Amino acid sequence: MKVDIYIETSSIYQGITDRKCSYVLSVSIRNEERTKEGFGHLEGTWHQAVLVTLAEALERMTVPCEICIHTRDVYVCSRIAKLEALAGAGWRDSKGELIKNAEEWQQVYAAVHNLPDAHKISGRSGKHSYSEWLKEEMEKRDFGRIMGQRLELAPGSGPAPTGISGYHY
Repeated sequence: MKVDIYIETSSIYQGITDRKCSYVLSVSIRNEERTKEGFGHLEGTWHQAVLVTLAEALERMTVPCEICIHTRDVYVCSRIAKLEALAGAGWRDSKGELIKNAEEWQQVYAAVHNLPDAHKISGRSGKHSYSEWLKEEMEKRDFGRIMGQRLELAPGSGPAPTGISGYHY
């Protein structure tokens, strides 16, 4: 199964700030697109916000999938393909120092490997088909929930055939 994860934040400022974060999970079932989204806020750097948002989206997956991550964050997108190497190096750079945002990268890694078979992930950087919609929704919505806090499923809404929790099709 192929799933697309579209990530957007309210700010691409590199420094630490409180920003809104959002994602859309998209899967095609019988030639019909089905989506689930998540919204929240997070105080941190842009890369931290994207990584925490990605980890939360990945945690919603209930079956191993081929996943393409769409984000404006070129750095995160370029590192997605190197996730296994980063983990293999103990989250350390060539100088032996811990990489920036190691904790967030570990969350993404854990989410990718959460199931018996790991997801196959790739990334695409730049604006995407949900960029404007997510930005509009972030403007309209109240963001009391902190991104990265586990989403609680409604009673009876366990894993469904789509591989994304919360679906009832």
